[in-house]
Amino acid sequence: MDRLLWVTEHYPPVKGGMAVSCARIVRGLRRHGIVVDLLALGGAREPVEVRPTDGGADMRVRRDRSPEVAPNLAWSLVRERHLAEPYSAIVGFGASKAGFVATTFGAWLGVPGIVMVRGNDLDRDWFLPRRGGWVREALSRAAAIGTVSTEKAERIERLYPGKTVMWTPNGVDSKRWELLAADERRRDEVRSLLDAGRRRVCGLFGELKYKKRIPFWLEAVRDAGLLSRISLLVAGQLDEDTTRILDDPAIAPRSLRLPFLPQAELPALYAACDFVAIPSAFEGMPNVLLEAAACGAVPLVSDAGAMRDVVEDGVTGFVFRAENRDAAGAATRRALALTDEELAGMSAAVRARIQARFSPELEIDIILDLIHRAAP
Repeated sequence: MDRLLWVTEHYPPVKGGMAVSCARIVRGLRRHGIVVDLLALGGAREPVEVRPTDGGADMRVRRDRSPEVAPNLAWSLVRERHLAEPYSAIVGFGASKAGFVATTFGAWLGVPGIVMVRGNDLDRDWFLPRRGGWVREALSRAAAIGTVSTEKAERIERLYPGKTVMWTPNGVDSKRWELLAADERRRDEVRSLLDAGRRRVCGLFGELKYKKRIPFWLEAVRDAGLLSRISLLVAGQLDEDTTRILDDPAIAPRSLRLPFLPQAELPALYAACDFVAIPSAFEGMPNVLLEAAACGAVPLVSDAGAMRDVVEDGVTGFVFRAENRDAAGAATRRALALTDEELAGMSAAVRARIQARFSPELEIDIILDLIHRAAP
């Protein structure tokens, strides 16, 4: 396997966890000596843009008003590059449009198509009329399927018996999240602002949209009588319901709210947190979970998606049943009952787990194994 085409809807400068993961994996494959042509379905100013890079090319097609234009321009570009130097396999990063395009182009070129299931593509898009059709077509045509959670692997295997399906977890470089002196000063400043001497600091990070279920968790914390025992550090984009709750001091704890921030500013904020809360209704494997845990924030999470693959309840964090308010309140109570010494021990345990089981090197090794199974 010498040359890959990697198809995605999500690639920087697009924001979000999918774009972060995509860029990390493509860089990792190229560092391993694999030539990767990346095809981004969107983000171009011109109809087609091609930029050579070390280890391949970054290619973008513009989203046009006529929806059939962009994929046909992409097909012409991919066909010409394949004729000049054949691809060994085509990978769709996401099982919706990217997976549909990747497996379609793979069939037309006679090379294996591989689909990487991430989260929303199975939990959300499967049930939507147009995107659901893309997902089903992509998975049915795929020579191999990777997915970020064991739970999703089980569901896909039941839908498509006999398919090669592998758990392909995200990775995080723990060294990139080590604190510098400036980070430590910022951490201490934030903790002081949030009265960390008397309250536990819970972090909420990323695009906090409806599926993240922040209002649900805050209601569970309120019902459990725990609001006065926590402060919130919120960094990212809030939906209207979450904003409304945080704006009401009668039903929300003390909070410090920040916008989306460059990655360089996040280690200090993650480290300022005692816990990172991710009470999602459904999930893939959130980068926020791995990043915050690498900085020592103890996870307080639902069992959605891959979070139970990362967090062992009571050992490396606290896990509750998704959408169960009583369970969410009880897990939060258990977390807040930790002594300082117990909290420090759990923080060290989750950092060690991330370093051992979710490194970027292991992430790439598993993805290469998946690709080799599809394109030996």
